[in-house]
Amino acid sequence: MGQRGQVGAEFAMVVAFLFASGVVAVQFFGLGLDALKVSHAAQEAAYVGASSLEAASDKVPCWAVTGGLAQPKAYADAAVCTTVLENLGGVDPNLVSVSVSPSSLVERGGHTPVHVTVTYRQPINSPLLRVFLGETYVASSDAWSQ
Repeated sequence: MGQRGQVGAEFAMVVAFLFASGVVAVQFFGLGLDALKVSHAAQEAAYVGASSLEAASDKVPCWAVTGGLAQPKAYADAAVCTTVLENLGGVDPNLVSVSVSPSSLVERGGHTPVHVTVTYRQPINSPLLRVFLGETYVASSDAWSQ
């Protein structure tokens, strides 16, 4: 009778371990998808930044202002910020930072390549995944226009 209880306890431990491993794997896969989204957002933003016909203005770029990604139309380079957010999906804009070089719209004339960096700092909710990755997962990507 004692062995049946021991087998049941061991089986429960194995099932719990497999379940926890599966949950971590799914969350880790989600972080990998977020990294792909960040890479794609940077590539699209570089393309838009290089091909944008937005006139040079004295406004500050949306990516250079705190909260500018959430309200890009009030600032210059709104097309770049809108492109980043559209490609990242439903993320909190306060967790995303963008930098564009050259920053001046006047300097982007002709065939000047545009360099865009997108960084997404995602808080990790899983206590088990925090053990391995820390409190925040940072996905960052650089892209150049052609």
